[in-house]
Amino acid sequence: MTAVPYPAPACPAEDRIALADLVIAYASAVDDIGNVDGVGSLFSDAAVYDLSALGMGEIVGQAAIRAFFRDAFAGMAQNAHFISNIAVRAYTPPDDARVQAYGHAFSLGKDGTLLEVKARYSLTVVRTRESWRIARLGMDMLLPPITTRG
Repeated sequence: MTAVPYPAPACPAEDRIALADLVIAYASAVDDIGNVDGVGSLFSDAAVYDLSALGMGEIVGQAAIRAFFRDAFAGMAQNAHFISNIAVRAYTPPDDARVQAYGHAFSLGKDGTLLEVKARYSLTVVRTRESWRIARLGMDMLLPPITTRG
């Protein structure tokens, strides 16, 4: 990932708050196991969910992202995401931004498998008539994922 200079680009406070709220809404929706519609509603129609860092490739389109979460939630017992360091890295008024956040996530599978991920999320977001939506979400691993059996 390329370093981005500080200070952050000019971005109105209301957009900065809305962008941070979008990142938090993503983590909360994923932790609400079974909330496929909640997760899906955060992505634009043609969004890309890039899970290459986890060896899973890219999932393209809101419908495919919903299907991915429907399948993933079927095997999950619990999730917990902790989000920090939310920063606007680029802002092109009025409709485009790039946001970065750090995440520490745990997922407990119904089979007792625990997955722990420490990542830096990179989001490209677009403003729609309704609100900001994720157009692309990818991640870089800060430390290798840890998987253990219960």
